[in-house]
Amino acid sequence: MEMNKHKANSVAQNSRKRKRKEQGIGKHNDSGGIEKLPDDMLIAILSCMRLKDAVKTSIFSRRWRYLWRFTSGKLVFVDREMETENFKSWVNHILQLHRGRPVDSLIIRFINLVLGPQSSDIDSWVFSAIHKDVKKFELNLKRVEFNLPVQNYEFPNIDKLLSFKYPFVSLKSLILVHVDIEDEVVQYFLASCIYIECLCIRGSNATKNLQVVDPLPNLKKLEVSDCSNIQSMEINAMNLVTCTYQGSKINSPFVKTPNLRELTLGGLFCKSFIFKPNKHSSYSATLVKLVLNLNTRVRKRTNSSPDLPQLHSLKRLDLNAVAKIGRGLLFFISLIKASPNLLEFRIELKYTTPDPLRLMPYPSVTWQQARGGFCHKKLKVVEMISFIGYEEERDLLDKIAEIAPSIEKVLIDTRNTHRRDHKLPNSITEEVRKQMKSNARSSTESHAMVMACRFPLETKVVVK
Repeated sequence: MEMNKHKANSVAQNSRKRKRKEQGIGKHNDSGGIEKLPDDMLIAILSCMRLKDAVKTSIFSRRWRYLWRFTSGKLVFVDREMETENFKSWVNHILQLHRGRPVDSLIIRFINLVLGPQSSDIDSWVFSAIHKDVKKFELNLKRVEFNLPVQNYEFPNIDKLLSFKYPFVSLKSLILVHVDIEDEVVQYFLASCIYIECLCIRGSNATKNLQVVDPLPNLKKLEVSDCSNIQSMEINAMNLVTCTYQGSKINSPFVKTPNLRELTLGGLFCKSFIFKPNKHSSYSATLVKLVLNLNTRVRKRTNSSPDLPQLHSLKRLDLNAVAKIGRGLLFFISLIKASPNLLEFRIELKYTTPDPLRLMPYPSVTWQQARGGFCHKKLKVVEMISFIGYEEERDLLDKIAEIAPSIEKVLIDTRNTHRRDHKLPNSITEEVRKQMKSNARSSTESHAMVMACRFPLETKVVVK
C-alpha cells in the first residue's frame, strides 16, 4: 500500500515538473528574469543573434519554441559553417519555418560545392527574399573547381519578378556572384528599388550592356567584375562613391561621377589606365583611393603615354601586378609621381613563368624617365607584399626612398603566397634595411623612418 502511494506521489510530482517546464516556470522565471519580457522584446533580442544561436533557444520552453521564427535580423547560410551534410535541405527547412517580415538580410553562400543545388531550389530562395522584403540580399554561388563545365544559376527574368506585388521594394544591397542576371532585370533593380545603395554583379554571363544612370539618389557602391560577355557600360551617377570594374576592354563607362572617391580596376580594361590615360582624365582627379589589378598579361605591345592621369586627390594607391624576373619595376615610380598628395603606397607582386607571347601590362622605363627630377614630400607609408628579395624589388624600394624623404614607415611582408618554398636570406634583408636607412639619413628633410619587417620566424626577424 505504501509503495503504491509513493509511486502515485512520484507520478504527480513528475507531472507538475513537466507542466512547469512547458510553461517556462523555473529558476530563471523570477521577477527580474528574461521571462518577464514581452514577446516583441524577446524577438528583438533574438534578431541580434546569429541564426544558429537563435534557433537553439527553441529548446528553452514551449513559449520560446517558435520565437526565433519571427526574427527580423540576419538570415545567414554558409555551407562551410553548417553541421548538416545537406545544406540545401537546411536552407529550405529554415526558410519555410521562418515567418519574420521584413528581414534585414538574407545571405546564402554556396562556396565549396562542386555541384550546386537545382535551379528550382534557388528560385525558392529568391522568392523567399521577396516575401520577406529583405533590405540586403546576397546570393553567392561561387565554386572552388573552376575547370568543371558548370552553368551559372539564372536569376528569375523580369516576368517572374513582376508576378509578385512590389518585389524587393525595400532593397538596399544586392550582391550576386556567379549568377546570370539579364540586363533588363538589372535595370529593374536600379529603376524600381529607390533605396538601393550597393549593387554587385560578379561572374554573370548574361550581363552585356549596363546603364547605371540617375536618378539613383542612394547608390553609393557599384561593382561589375568578371562578366565575360560585357560589351558596354554607362555610369552616370552623381552620388556614386565607390566603384569596381574588372573585365574586358570597353569604352570608358564613367560619364558623370563627380563624387567618385574609390576606384578598383582590373582585367584588360585596367591596361587603358596605364597606356591611354587621357580616357580617364574626367574622373581621376577626384579619386582618394585607387586599386589597380595589373594581373592580366597582354598579347599586343602598346606605346605608353608620357603623361599619366593626374591623381591630385589620391591618398592611397594599391597595386597588384604580375612581374617577371629581370624586368624593372620603376614604372610604378611614375604612378607615385602622378600622385603628389599620396600618403600610402602598397604593392603586391606575383611572378609568372616566361611567355614570349604575353607581355607585362605596364611599360618598362628607365630611372630618368620615371623620376624626372621629382621629389615627393607627403608619402608616409610604403608596403610591399610577397617580397622575395629580387634585385628589381630592392631597386624599387631604394628609388622610392630616394624620391620620398618624407617616408616614416616601410612594411615588407615576406609571407609569400606565390612561392611558399622560398625563404628570404638574411643578407638580403639586411642589405635592404641598410639601403633604406642610408637614404633616409642622407635627406635633411626626412623624419625618422621605421622599418617593420614582417618576416617568418625562420628568417630571424629584426624589427626596428
